[in-house]
Amino acid sequence: MNSIDFSKDLINFIDASPLNYFAVKNAGEILEANGFKKLREDEAWNLGKGKYYTTRDDSALIAFEIGEDLKKGFEIIGSHTDSPTFKVKSNPEMSDTGFLKLNIEAYGGMIHSTWLDRTLSLAGKVAYRAEGEIKYALVNIDRDFLTIANAAIHMNREINKGYAYNTQDNLYPLVETIKNELEGDNYLVKTLAEELKIKTDDILDFDLGLYDRQKGAIINNMVQVGRLDNLGSVHASLRALVDSKAGKNKMILLSDNEEIGSRTRGGAASNFLGNILERIALKFGLDKEDYQIMVENSMIISADQAHATHPNYKAFADPTNVVKMNEGLVIKIAANGAYATSIETKARLINLSKKYGYKLQTFHNRNDKVGGSTIGPITATSLGIKAIDVGIPLLAMHSIRELAGVEDIYQAYEIYKKFFEED
Repeated sequence: MNSIDFSKDLINFIDASPLNYFAVKNAGEILEANGFKKLREDEAWNLGKGKYYTTRDDSALIAFEIGEDLKKGFEIIGSHTDSPTFKVKSNPEMSDTGFLKLNIEAYGGMIHSTWLDRTLSLAGKVAYRAEGEIKYALVNIDRDFLTIANAAIHMNREINKGYAYNTQDNLYPLVETIKNELEGDNYLVKTLAEELKIKTDDILDFDLGLYDRQKGAIINNMVQVGRLDNLGSVHASLRALVDSKAGKNKMILLSDNEEIGSRTRGGAASNFLGNILERIALKFGLDKEDYQIMVENSMIISADQAHATHPNYKAFADPTNVVKMNEGLVIKIAANGAYATSIETKARLINLSKKYGYKLQTFHNRNDKVGGSTIGPITATSLGIKAIDVGIPLLAMHSIRELAGVEDIYQAYEIYKKFFEED
């Protein structure tokens, strides 16, 4: 597979994953097609050398392969399944001046303006009653369904002068025009019931987010698609895991809710990773000291994404750490601890890359810019595991459509694959 083919595979994965739940569903299908056995957290596990995965709340996933003495540790790559979007509030229907619109709230820090004047839809998870039980289903309203319309420049002359959209007043998605308020009554629940072929009264709750209907594209040697942060890393680590040769203990963590701080049951700040590591150790008869040895010999690559130096906004970048697209994976470093990179983990990745001729770059924020953080410091702090933060360089991070280089996407996969294979 070459870089273009790999990028096409990534685009297909992202286009089929409009929300976190679908990323986990699609990852699970790829894992099962490659011999991974699904485990449930609420059942006893019978483990041997082999390939396994488990999910939590349909939005987080851990997959692992056991190939050698556990005390040698695990090579882990962690990423996250969520991306900035708008979530639908409870009782969302609003009738206003002949329009039906939906009440929403921001999830994560997106570039608001990029969501306007685009064709949008909804996807997510629905809870409903059936046969006396609570059941769940994923739903994707796979049609042109919503839009958030701008005000005309004739009415908002400040639109091109740094105008700030008010998230309470300006960003409601429009569904359709209506004659009276009754047309909008319970509209969304009725739509969900039609999609799932169930009764409206059986729907108990929903978790829905907006997504862009435009498919991903390759522009010469660049990929433009939404949710590269962070489904680009989910895809690369997933493919690296299933394609890497057997032998070492290896694992991927697909955590949820990184964009809002990771403080959830499926987030990196939860007990998910620690519990799974401890459970594996117990099943193989390791005592507490053996477990600590296993963790000490493990390492996690926190694979989020990185900022490329923008040719139109060069003043935003550090002057001596220029990051170029299609020039290699980026190691992210921050003196304030926002990234978990250490001299030991950085040296290991540099050594691996030199051995196989891969390019690496380094990213530091400007001293007067405050960057985001990642799951790296969270897992390093909670487990005491060695960690490094890396990413594929992007432009327009947190836009509805982000931009990355095809060579960087493919080389990230190759580096992750070697990480799973090499000492």
